[in-house]
Amino acid sequence: MFSFISLFRRAKSPKRILLLASLRPGSGNAATAERLTHELQLTGKFTVDCISVDTPQTESHSLVASMDEYTAILALHVYRAGHVLTSIYKNERIYHPPLILIFAGTDLHSCESKWIPTIEFILPYADGVVCFSNEWKAYVELTYHNYLSCKITVIQQSVYLTSFHFEQLPLIINKKPILWIGEIRSVKDPLFALKVLPYLNANEYHLLLVGDENDSTLTEQIRSGSSNLTLLGRQSQSLVHTLLRTSFIYINTSVNEGMCLAILEAMTLGIPVLARRNIGNLSVVKHEKTGLLFDTPEEAAQYVSKLEQNIRLRQSLVEQAEKYVKKYHDITDETKSYRKLLQDLIR
Repeated sequence: MFSFISLFRRAKSPKRILLLASLRPGSGNAATAERLTHELQLTGKFTVDCISVDTPQTESHSLVASMDEYTAILALHVYRAGHVLTSIYKNERIYHPPLILIFAGTDLHSCESKWIPTIEFILPYADGVVCFSNEWKAYVELTYHNYLSCKITVIQQSVYLTSFHFEQLPLIINKKPILWIGEIRSVKDPLFALKVLPYLNANEYHLLLVGDENDSTLTEQIRSGSSNLTLLGRQSQSLVHTLLRTSFIYINTSVNEGMCLAILEAMTLGIPVLARRNIGNLSVVKHEKTGLLFDTPEEAAQYVSKLEQNIRLRQSLVEQAEKYVKKYHDITDETKSYRKLLQDLIR
């Protein structure tokens, strides 16, 4: 009787999941990991240990020793998480929980040649693979078809808005704010945003750049650029949402994206989106429907002016974008999809 009750309680207890991700403050991966951890635990069926792949402890023997405590692993960013998992999966004597690999962005569009052996090694061990869009799914199927041993599931990113509090804005300007959000690094190409400014009336617009200053060279170039911009550095999520609500437009200038959370947040908060044409942005922004796509700084500036002059277009973009996010990027749907993947693997 005692053993039966123990087994029953064990079956009913929450399943423990290991979520490996880069948790750099202000990064898209950190925001995704925080959202997934929060939402999966709300169901009461899972407890999630979210561990950073950026710290030495993830490569220590302590992680190896704790593998048998987990019923599954979610690995966000196939290279960064895969790098940590490689030594574990090379050792056949260690218990290997079911593994779900999530392609997160730079492991697709900015994959360094030195990353490829790690990705090719870890992919065959995956019991599930996730991509954020059909476009990236097709890319992975084409690029890694010899290494895939399971199907790819498309689970689109969702928007998680924190409680909204109007905070003290960092500056007051008598111009229309153009908001740029992202880490200061080359793949986000903040210098592209600066190149838009000469095509605009300096008396009408002001560029705000928000994000961690990870690249000192880029940061210095920004600071020595136009006087018609302000580099705000990393800010709280609440303040970022305040800035989105109070800006004229949001602009994304990334060379490429996995799926940009800031775009989805801008759409949710009713701000027109201008986005550089790339695979990740094309999966979210439909030109002249949910936003405007551009290739050059001059083209981006033309769209800024167009949104100033055409109120009907601006309103149409905002309304269609809000409807799109509600339909395709619902947080409940995202959570259900990950939960189903996990439950199918650990039954």
